[in-house]
Amino acid sequence: MSNQKSLFLDTATQIARQWHSKPTRSEISQQIKNCKLYCSRYVKCQYKATLLDSLIKLHNLRIRSKDLHEAVQKVTEGRYSKEAGGKLTAGVLVRVIDIAYWISREYKTFDEQVGRLKDLIEDGWEVLFENGLELPLIDETACLYVEGDPQIGESGAYKPIRISCRKDKPPECNIQEFWDKHGIQLEVLANIDIDSIKAKKKDNSELQRIKENAEAITKNDSPHGRRCTQFLSDAIICIESTHCPEQPIFVHSINKKHFWPLGEILGIECEPKD
Repeated sequence: MSNQKSLFLDTATQIARQWHSKPTRSEISQQIKNCKLYCSRYVKCQYKATLLDSLIKLHNLRIRSKDLHEAVQKVTEGRYSKEAGGKLTAGVLVRVIDIAYWISREYKTFDEQVGRLKDLIEDGWEVLFENGLELPLIDETACLYVEGDPQIGESGAYKPIRISCRKDKPPECNIQEFWDKHGIQLEVLANIDIDSIKAKKKDNSELQRIKENAEAITKNDSPHGRRCTQFLSDAIICIESTHCPEQPIFVHSINKKHFWPLGEILGIECEPKD
């Protein structure tokens, strides 16, 4: 077994280590330095859905704006949703600002900016995702959250990415088999004693949602849709880390307030701790 510390990177860390502010990127770089880095197909699908959505919207607004600043300003106004190719939310704005800052540092002209955005949309996002990771990725869920490659229309704008994980029409992934295999952890989540965990009110509401959705799966309700992509996402990532060939493993997330209660519940170490 390697003497290197092993980290399993969650979606938030994967996005932040490439796209957030320089201080955040530097901090994460120090935290993961000299560590063996692992990740999963499930996280990759989340990353793809989250990042491609923002890249596509910024690209579509940029080709219809006089400059990058105007494109970013349009993200703050819902009336530009059709122009962007999808709903503009606070989460999209945060990522678009990060991406736009990243683009503006290196690329100044319209052609350079649009060209780099296209490169990132087509395959650059995947190169950035896999940077420094041990391959192959952990794949217990056979996740199919997003479907196919980005499609560009005649206008030069990209079409919205296709989301294939829906409760009413679930994809042929392995999430049901995943929870069947991890029935003990599912029962633990379904029976969380929230009052015994020292967490803030907001974190308690997150735990309550995890508890309710885990309980629903134990009663044979569908594990697909938002139950997989949102409500139990952090729990899935924590459990996935146990499949890494290097043990012990630590789950790394910049959303540490969400992960440390789950780590306590599931017996998994999470970082950073402070």
